[in-house]
Amino acid sequence: MMYDNSMIDNAVMMSVPLFTVMLLLWLGMAIGNGFLAHRLGHSVALWVVLSLIPAVNYFFYIYVGYAVLLGILKRLDALQPRLNQPTT
Repeated sequence: MMYDNSMIDNAVMMSVPLFTVMLLLWLGMAIGNGFLAHRLGHSVALWVVLSLIPAVNYFFYIYVGYAVLLGILKRLDALQPRLNQPTT
């Protein structure tokens, strides 16, 4: 099947805004993951780079979710002894 050049040009022009939105989303997520990495004590540069690599980042976001959950649980466990102390 032969395509007209105008059809190909239209397809490319339609994909540019989608790519731009995806790129901005990835950049935003990478910056956010950098802040999370700093807060959790992980390598900020590594988390930002892994957030920007296509196909890797989808699996990395799952890892980030669990890392944040475990970080929250760790902080809650640290609060437990303070909560059990009697108040005077």
